[in-house]
Amino acid sequence: MPHIPICTSHEASKEVLAVYEEFYTQMRFPSAPNFIMTQGHSPTVARGTWDVVRGVLVSGELPRWIKEMMFVAISNERACRYCKAAHIACCRMLEVNPEWIELAADGKAARIPDQKLRDMMQFALKCARTPQSLTAGDYGTLRSHGLKNKEIIEIVSMAAFAVYANILADATGMEEDPMFGDYEPRLAFPSET
Repeated sequence: MPHIPICTSHEASKEVLAVYEEFYTQMRFPSAPNFIMTQGHSPTVARGTWDVVRGVLVSGELPRWIKEMMFVAISNERACRYCKAAHIACCRMLEVNPEWIELAADGKAARIPDQKLRDMMQFALKCARTPQSLTAGDYGTLRSHGLKNKEIIEIVSMAAFAVYANILADATGMEEDPMFGDYEPRLAFPSET
């Protein structure tokens, strides 16, 4: 049972309803997920989170599917069931290689065969776990794959956002959305680096 229930469309303010609509249409979901509807009790929090989703997860230099993979791996490591389920569904929707999704979801990102992706995932996990332990060598590994500072800062931001989302989901006791179990690949996005 959630500690904070969702704010239904009937209870939500006009500002929050606008966030719900933007969230589900731009994320290509059938409806607003529990993640944003739980935050709907605060128009400021709902809008702020949606702005971060758009700015960090959806936009940027790195493809969204890579960021979704990072979200899955970090959520698995932090034992956030809600975010893990939601972002596995997003990976499926984006047609990410199912074997790679499984590796990220099972805490085996170090076994992803694509070395560039594997190194980005390992960096994101370390950043989410203990950011102060990142070394010049960790950054050097990413740069050896041709990643620039603008891409590296996106990985750091994704790690921070995943931790933020995990805390929101776990602290409020969010229940998994039934719609995430229904996702089958339906969008053509590349799944290889």
